[in-house]
This record gives sequence, C-alpha cells and structure tokens, in this order.
Amino acid sequence: MNLELDVNEINFVLQTLGQLPSSSGCWPLIVKIKEQAEAQVPKAKDEP
Repeated sequence: MNLELDVNEINFVLQTLGQLPSSSGCWPLIVKIKEQAEAQVPKAKDEP
C-alpha cells in the first residue's frame, strides 16, 4: 500500500501519534513511518 502525503502531513501524523500514551504501542509505527519518509525526502547538502 502506498500513501502520498506531503512533508507537513507526515509531520502532523507523527506528532499526533507521538502524543499517544506509551501504552498504546504505536512507537513501532512511528519509527516505521519516519524511516520510510526519510528515505524519500532528499537530504539537504551541508553548506560551508
């Protein structure tokens, strides 16, 4: 399954999930979303 969301939408989802109590067990989902999103966002080049 593929979802197409922009960076702001992904950040909103991650922020919302991050506010859930740790007992919800959503941490693995947060990590998975973050890993997949980071792999698709171009890295900013280091500027001197």
